[in-house]
Amino acid sequence: MFCRQCGSSIAPGSSFCNKCGAPVATRPQTAQATPAPMRMEMAEKHEKHEKREKGEKREKQEKSGGSMGGALLGGSILIWLGVSFYLQTIGVLSASIWWAYFLLGLGVILIAYGLVRVLQAGPAYTGLLIGGAVLAFIGAANIVSSVWQDAWPLLLILLGVAVIVGGLTARRRSPTP
Repeated sequence: MFCRQCGSSIAPGSSFCNKCGAPVATRPQTAQATPAPMRMEMAEKHEKHEKREKGEKREKQEKSGGSMGGALLGGSILIWLGVSFYLQTIGVLSASIWWAYFLLGLGVILIAYGLVRVLQAGPAYTGLLIGGAVLAFIGAANIVSSVWQDAWPLLLILLGVAVIVGGLTARRRSPTP
């Protein structure tokens, strides 16, 4: 027997479909007794249902992978914060510049995490790469030269404007549903 709603196989003696819950017809129907257009419609419904289930499974896997990735990212940042504080405490880093080393390390961590996520899930995670690059640049610029100490806020402003303009132009290029 097959369900009239979704086309799933129904166990003999069942009153309702196990998949969609539709009531079972009083006379048993076989795949051969079902008219061809109805079989095609049921097959299409079944295919759509399977695609939706696969999408939900993929989404669940991405979420579970994301929680582990989030823990690794957060743990790495905390470890780097502790290391940089410790190096400042024992005098390896000067107290006035330790933050630049922290930003450089934070940027490197975000770039590494962003690369992994882009390879796993696609370009939706390029923001991590951009943010990591900005932080790494600010840290490195302040470590290397005092010339950039006054210029990096302007760089951030220019980068923010570029992101807004890029987002607005991308929105115009993509058709609205």
